Amino acid sequence: MRVRVIAVIVAGMVLVVLLALGVVLGPRWAVGPAGGLSVAERLRAENDVRATLLQALGGLLAFGGVALGAAMTLRQVRANRDGQLIDLFTKAIDQLASERLSVRQGGMYALEQLAELSPRYRGHVHALITAFIRRHAPWPPRRPEEELAADRARLQGALPDDVGTALSVLSRRVMIVGDAVSLLEHVDLQEADLEELNLTRAVLRHSTLAGAHLARATLAEADLRGTDLSGADLTGTDLRGAVADEATTWPAGFSPLNG
Repeated sequence: MRVRVIAVIVAGMVLVVLLALGVVLGPRWAVGPAGGLSVAERLRAENDVRATLLQALGGLLAFGGVALGAAMTLRQVRANRDGQLIDLFTKAIDQLASERLSVRQGGMYALEQLAELSPRYRGHVHALITAFIRRHAPWPPRRPEEELAADRARLQGALPDDVGTALSVLSRRVMIVGDAVSLLEHVDLQEADLEELNLTRAVLRHSTLAGAHLARATLAEADLRGTDLSGADLTGTDLRGAVADEATTWPAGFSPLNG
């Protein structure tokens, strides 16, 4: 942007110099040889040409001023917009670290909005959301299993609201650039309600989705090596291109070859 503005300014200055030279030298050339004109008539004719050229030069300078003003205004608008995006990004990060669950949820939605507004932030938003899920739903867990089981029974969808929100935002994929993968390794999604969520290219290595509801979910090209899917509902789950190994645990009677 700055290079283009400088180029336009230089080109405008060159044009002004050429026109200025034209104002000085052009009238004599335009009027041509004196012919039958008297000296006074010839000077009057040159002045008429010079006046016309000066009007053109004045109009060009006025137009250049307007164009330069418009360019500066556009630059200021973009600078203001960049400042607003940085402010939104900073506030969203602060919200993710809040002790209040509703504030953390709001931070997720703010990051999703930021990804919609500016493609430059999409990779950062993607990394923040997946890191949030890994931190708030770790596997192995940091808390006693009895506490976690009680929470799963109490919570809707067996997940804390902020983690569930993060997964929903991730599923809408606004922040995912190209074929980027979603790093969800060592994540606890036991008995989670993940129906119809789009987790394409999710790296779920060594995570647990035991008993999870994955009906009509998308796990296409997901990395499921070492993933526990025992007891999961995989009815209609899209597993095309998913990668598994001998450490992957499937639901009883389920074959990934025939779904």
